[in-house]
Amino acid sequence: MLKSIAGAVVGEVIGRKRGNGLLGAGIGLVATRIATRSIPGLLLVGGAIAAKTIYDKRKERKS
Repeated sequence: MLKSIAGAVVGEVIGRKRGNGLLGAGIGLVATRIATRSIPGLLLVGGAIAAKTIYDKRKERKS
């Protein structure tokens, strides 16, 4: 279940930025596969999502 949710979140973020839902879905699938295979992969993907969220909120606050 968490795998599906993580894939959807990553896919939506990428798809929204690029304007292409198929690309976002593919990258979301790859990211969740990396995250579920190893602890370092989980930390990398989770850290990237957290950093992107913090960056977006800070950018929104400035404008």
